[in-house]
Amino acid sequence: MLKILIFIIILCAAIFAGPYLADQQGYVHIATDNYIVETSLTTAVVLAIVSFIVLYFVVSLLLKILRMPRGTRSFFKRRGQKKTLNLQQDAVLAYEEEDYSRALALVKRSGRMENLPVESLFIGARAAFALQQYELCSKFLDEAKKRSKQSLISSSIIRAKLNLEIGNGKAALEVLDELKQTYSSKLITKLTLQCYNVEHDEDKIAKMTPLLVRQQLISKETAQEQARSGLIDNISKAKDSSELSTVISGMDKKAKQDPAVVGALTTRLLELGDASSARKYSLALLKNNLDPGFLGCVARWPISIPDVLSFLKKQAEDNKIASGVNVPLLKALGNLEFKSGQIKDAQEHLEKALELKQSGEIYYMLAQIMSAQRLYDKACEYYQSALERSKA
Repeated sequence: MLKILIFIIILCAAIFAGPYLADQQGYVHIATDNYIVETSLTTAVVLAIVSFIVLYFVVSLLLKILRMPRGTRSFFKRRGQKKTLNLQQDAVLAYEEEDYSRALALVKRSGRMENLPVESLFIGARAAFALQQYELCSKFLDEAKKRSKQSLISSSIIRAKLNLEIGNGKAALEVLDELKQTYSSKLITKLTLQCYNVEHDEDKIAKMTPLLVRQQLISKETAQEQARSGLIDNISKAKDSSELSTVISGMDKKAKQDPAVVGALTTRLLELGDASSARKYSLALLKNNLDPGFLGCVARWPISIPDVLSFLKKQAEDNKIASGVNVPLLKALGNLEFKSGQIKDAQEHLEKALELKQSGEIYYMLAQIMSAQRLYDKACEYYQSALERSKA
């Protein structure tokens, strides 16, 4: 519009100024081989200006005509990009709706794998994994890891998580170990812990406990409980006295005063025939802590230790036992007395325990005592009561 307005202004100026300059104008004389052109200077100038304007519009028109294919290509390109984007968005929606076949099909339709954005590659990988197309899943992730450092990290994390989903902790660990050479985070530590749990690698879990506490993935209390559980597990799994001695050598003073640890340790020592060591650790604990949990372990010992029995009897006679410990103490006394042949004393203590608390374990212990005395009718009654409590 501006160009047309300028053209009209120039044309009007030429029309009005021409007659005014007619009396004072010069002449332009152009001669060629066969033609002679002669005109006034004013007319020549007007014709030159008009010719320039006409030429300008002709050239502009020709350029627009030449550029039409490029504009058409841009139009179709924009249209294709919009369609591709819609397909990729539909793939995300289909994946979230757990329609994995449709999601994978939409990802494939949205373009060649090497042209897909990283987000679409991850959707394609997850959808292929859900359809158990593991080779295709791996191809998507391999393509994603080429794009950038961040996509390399993301693809490795996704690969590890997918391996964990099918219980392949070993493969997940291989991916994470490679990734940890250049990148570390709480997520990597958490995934590594999951891998160790899948592989039941208790030793490595124990070794990484300080890191878990440092990264605040677990509390100090949880770490202590895990260390205790691991120690108890190692004690229970010790195959012989030599292996158990190795475990004991790694125990600190605090562990040797932990009732749960000492309970498992003394039980395993008695199973391996080392009553002397069981006596030592038991008395060391009992003199400082008459723990109900440990007394519960004593109530299940396979044999009696005289010194432990004497110590517990003295505690009972001195009436130093809190009411909450009475039942575990009576059960422990009953078991040790029964295993040492003191049947009547065992019966007396267990009957007192039964008055305080009726439990299947006490009924079962009394049934054994009655059987030892050949009081089979009474033993049957106690066995029946023990069975009823166990079902309840």
